[in-house]
Amino acid sequence: MNSYIKNIFKYLAYSLVMGALFSACAEVEPNYEVPDDMKRFRPVRITGANGETAVTLTWPEALFTDPGEVNYRIQVSEDSLFSSVVLERETVATRLVITDDDLAINVDYFARVRALGITSATDSEWQRTMQPFRITGEQIFLPTFDNEIGSSTVLLRWRPTANPTRIVVTDALENATEFIISDAERAEAQKILEGLTPLMQYTAEIFEGTRTKGTTSFVMKEESIFDIILTPSSNFREIVEGAEDGAVIGLEPGTYEIRDNSGEWANLRIIGKTITLQSVSGDPTDTKVLFREFTFTESGAGLTVNGITFDGGPGSGAYFLNFAGGAATFTDIIVDNCIVENVGTSFMRANRAGNNEHKMNLIKVSSSILRNHSVENYHIFHLDKLEFREIEITNSTFASIGSRGFIGWATNLTMPFTPKVTVDRVTLNGFGSRNRNDNLLDANNNLIEFAMTNSIITNMPYEDQTVGGRLIRANSGSQILLSHSNLFNLTTGGTDPADATLQTYVQTSNLLNVDLGWNSRTTNLTLPANSPLRTAGTTGGPIGDPRWAF
Repeated sequence: MNSYIKNIFKYLAYSLVMGALFSACAEVEPNYEVPDDMKRFRPVRITGANGETAVTLTWPEALFTDPGEVNYRIQVSEDSLFSSVVLERETVATRLVITDDDLAINVDYFARVRALGITSATDSEWQRTMQPFRITGEQIFLPTFDNEIGSSTVLLRWRPTANPTRIVVTDALENATEFIISDAERAEAQKILEGLTPLMQYTAEIFEGTRTKGTTSFVMKEESIFDIILTPSSNFREIVEGAEDGAVIGLEPGTYEIRDNSGEWANLRIIGKTITLQSVSGDPTDTKVLFREFTFTESGAGLTVNGITFDGGPGSGAYFLNFAGGAATFTDIIVDNCIVENVGTSFMRANRAGNNEHKMNLIKVSSSILRNHSVENYHIFHLDKLEFREIEITNSTFASIGSRGFIGWATNLTMPFTPKVTVDRVTLNGFGSRNRNDNLLDANNNLIEFAMTNSIITNMPYEDQTVGGRLIRANSGSQILLSHSNLFNLTTGGTDPADATLQTYVQTSNLLNVDLGWNSRTTNLTLPANSPLRTAGTTGGPIGDPRWAF
C-alpha cells in the first residue's frame, strides 16, 4: 500500500476517533483543532513570482506524497483574507502559470493552495502566499536618453519585435493625448511625439489594440534661448572667448575648428566666466568641435557642454579641460550627452596650482562617451591638488582609455570637508598603464567618500602595458563602496599577470566576474543577449552605461 493511501486511511481514522469523542463529550467545542499529523498532509508553502505578462505560482509536493498522487486546488484573491476569490484552478502539478488574460495587470493578488483528499473532509489546510504578487505588464519601451528629449518633441523607441498601434501621453495635469503609430513608425520601432510643453512631466503608455504594452516617463527640457548661435563658418574661438559671463551658445550642426587668426590650432581660453556650449540639434553625432585644449583661469571660470562631439585628434589635443593660473575658485564643470575622443594626455587636469589653491564645487559627467585616449602617465580625471566637493559620473562610457588610471587625487591635502565621488551605471574598459598603482582611485592618504554601483570595470591594464595591481588607495577611515558591479580581467599585466587587489577598508557587495568577450581596445560595449549583467543592477536591471543594454 503506497504512502498516500496510508495517509488517507490515517486521516479517516482520525476523523472517526474525533467524531466518537465529540459524541461522548458535550463540553468539547465542535470547531476542534486539527491534529498535527493531519496538518502534515499539505504543501508547506506557496510562492508567487511577478512577471510582465504572467505570474508563476509554485509549491512543493504535499508532505508524505509522491509526484502525481495528489490534486491541488489554487485560489487567487485581491485580499489576504480571501473574502472574494477571483480565480480558482485545480491541477496535479506543483506549478501554475496565470496570464494577463485572467488577472489584471498592476494589481496585487494573494494565492492559496491545498492538497485534495479523497473527500473534502480529508483535504489539507490552506497555505497562503506571504507576500502579494502581480503581473507588472509588458514593457516594450526602451530607455529614453537625454538627446532624445527636446523642449516640445521626444523620440520614443520600443522593442523591434513588438507590434504597437498607439501611444497615449498624459501630462502632470492629467491631460491625455493620443498618438497613432503608422506602419512606417512601427517598422522603425520608434515615433517622434510633437507639440509637447516645455518643462512638463509626461507619462507615455503604449498599446497594441486595447492591451497596454508598457509605460515610460520623461520631463521636457526648457525651451532653448541661445544668446549666440554659431555656424561652422563662424570664428568659433573669437566669438566664444568674447562672449559674456553666463552666455548660452548654440552650435548648428557641422564641424567647428578652434584656430587662431593665423590658422594654427589654439587653446580656447575661458577666463573668469562661465559659458554653455550646446548643439542646437541636441545630437552629438551631427555637431563636432575639433580642439587643442580648453584652458580655464581666474575665479568664476567654468563650462557646461551638451550634445557635442569634441575631437582632440586633428589639433593634437593633450587635455580636454585644463585648469591653469594662480589661486582661483572655479564654477562647475558639466559634461552632458557628449562624446570626447582622441585626447593625448588627460580628459581633465587640475594639478597646476598649489595645494588647495584651485577650488571647485562640482564636476559632473553624464550620458557621455570618452574613448580612444592615448597611453599616458595621467589619470582620466587628474585632480591632484584640487579642492573639490563632489564628482558625479553617471550613465557614461570610458572605452579604450590608455591613461594610467580613472580618478587621481594623489596629493595629501588639508580639507575643510570630505569630498564625495559617485560613479553609477558606468562602463570602463581598457585602462591602466605606465606600471602605476591605484588605477581606479588614487586619493593617497586623503579622506574621501567613494561609491561605485551598477558599473562594469574590465580589462586593466591597457594593451601591452603593466600596472602595480592595487585598485584603490585612500585614508583607511574613508567610506569606499563597490557594489552591484562587474570587475573582470583586472590584473598587473605582463607575462605573469596577478589579479588586482582591494584594500581591506573597501566595502564590497554583489560583485561579479563575467567575461564579456572584450579586449582593452573594444569600444562597442553592447551586452550579450543572455548576459547575467542584464539583471545584476540594484533594481534588477542591467549594469554599466544603459546605452549598451538596448
